[in-house]
Amino acid sequence: MEKNHLYFNMFFGTIGIVLVGVGALKYQVVMHDLEGYIIAYAGFILTAGYINYLEKKAGISNKIIWLKAGISIALFIIISFIIYIYPI
Repeated sequence: MEKNHLYFNMFFGTIGIVLVGVGALKYQVVMHDLEGYIIAYAGFILTAGYINYLEKKAGISNKIIWLKAGISIALFIIISFIIYIYPI
């Protein structure tokens, strides 16, 4: 039961970090601001690295961590293309 709770939180953490990345991308598209772009993506990368560290400390297997990373990247790319094709 404890592992299920851990995976549930991991799922929502992944969705959250993808949404932060999409927000940074949207900021770049709307504002055309190089400094804000660099700061937003640096924060995104540092947060993703820290979440990866916490997942390893929690005992999640590398297979699941890599699977989550692949899904996150695919989700980020899909949402990014949607934002460029259908701007809000």
